[in-house]
Amino acid sequence: MPVTLQDIKEHHDYYGIADICTTHTTDYRQLLKDGAFLWIDSHDFVRSTFSEEILATNREQLDALIEHLQEYRDRMPKPPEWMSEQ
Repeated sequence: MPVTLQDIKEHHDYYGIADICTTHTTDYRQLLKDGAFLWIDSHDFVRSTFSEEILATNREQLDALIEHLQEYRDRMPKPPEWMSEQ
């Protein structure tokens, strides 16, 4: 079944996800802690909360995912001062 805008809205409403572009880093950390984006299942697999897709099943896969995300990090801008914890 394809994902609908209603599915996304319900997910955002359930976790209290507002506009990510204006979410303070502290609030974003809380969303992560609350499992709004990722969670670890009973087999210790990392999954997408929204789709339940398995993203990593072991430490090496998780390390590869983190390395890949690090490449994205290097390309992204710093947050505006009002959004930053620093």
